[in-house]
Amino acid sequence: MMIKKALFVFVLLLLLVGIAAAQDATPEATPAEATTEATLIEATAEATSIAPTAEATSVKATAEATTELTAEATSEATSEATAEATPAVRFKAAGSYTVRQQVADLTRQYIVHVPQKYFDDKKSVPLVLMLHGASGTGQGMEAFTGFDKLSDKEGFIVAYPDAINTAWNDGRGDDASVIDDVGYLEHIIDSVAAKADIDRKRVYAAGYSRGGMMAYLLGCVLPDKIAAVVSVSSTFPIYEFDQCKDSVPKPVMIIQGTDDPIVPWMGIQSAYFSATDSLRFWGKHNQCSILGPIKDSADINPLDGTRLLTQEAVKCKQPVILYGVFHGGHTWPGHPVQTDTNLGLTSLDFDASVTIWEFFKAQSLPS
Repeated sequence: MMIKKALFVFVLLLLLVGIAAAQDATPEATPAEATTEATLIEATAEATSIAPTAEATSVKATAEATTELTAEATSEATSEATAEATPAVRFKAAGSYTVRQQVADLTRQYIVHVPQKYFDDKKSVPLVLMLHGASGTGQGMEAFTGFDKLSDKEGFIVAYPDAINTAWNDGRGDDASVIDDVGYLEHIIDSVAAKADIDRKRVYAAGYSRGGMMAYLLGCVLPDKIAAVVSVSSTFPIYEFDQCKDSVPKPVMIIQGTDDPIVPWMGIQSAYFSATDSLRFWGKHNQCSILGPIKDSADINPLDGTRLLTQEAVKCKQPVILYGVFHGGHTWPGHPVQTDTNLGLTSLDFDASVTIWEFFKAQSLPS
């Protein structure tokens, strides 16, 4: 048993640090963290020097629009109150509001959930932006992430915006590139703040798949607005490198499955970094000294077919952590849903939504 366990953990360690693909790598591309204590690979100003080589697949970037979780794949949003709100109206009761506005000559919409604790405690509260994946909706994010329940328990406000044609302009240069989604999401922060007392130092962005890539971008280009970022099923996009390389350090959490069929753990050449390269990029960006040891978490639910491992960059200006879900798919841990597309396994060893909020609530913009 001891030998089997040791072999199992050894295999997991190899996968997380990306050594599995090292046989085909050049010496320069070999991962530096073969041990549990490892020096961060130096990043240069050129995106190609950080882009995954040994850890990247040779396939081209695929369109995830037809395979991500959609509102139709989830249950109806379980809000207790739904109402039309206008920019001039303050929230007067707990519940979920649908806000429709003209922004840059486009009709835009977001759902915002206001907890009862906001009215009971009578103080400014954090705001969380939850960004859906391609082909998804804000309503879908509200339904399957369970963030409304967290909002009610913890007392923060959460907004679920809709992208135009269900795809965020995260800088990749496709059809969505004509839409100013950074400006729109910045507008939502101001819009919610006009209706409620928001703690401007505690505004956070989290997203699933393409929404996670949009969250990365917000953290880079709105450094004085976004206090921390979390991505789920989305490694760091190479096409965002230039916009992020000179931005201020920012708290970042990455939650990624090793068997994700849409955004592969090993990355996609010229499109997305691998999960471990994403950790290295943000570690370098946040001026961290080393990568800490890989930690094997307890297998809370052995029947789910997954296992959680974590790795942090340490001695940092701002925290960076990777949650690696061994055998996990393009899914949101703790919240399985039924879809027509095989997105892989959903971990039940932890609740991504709870983990995200625990990370967020410890972060704030500097005074």
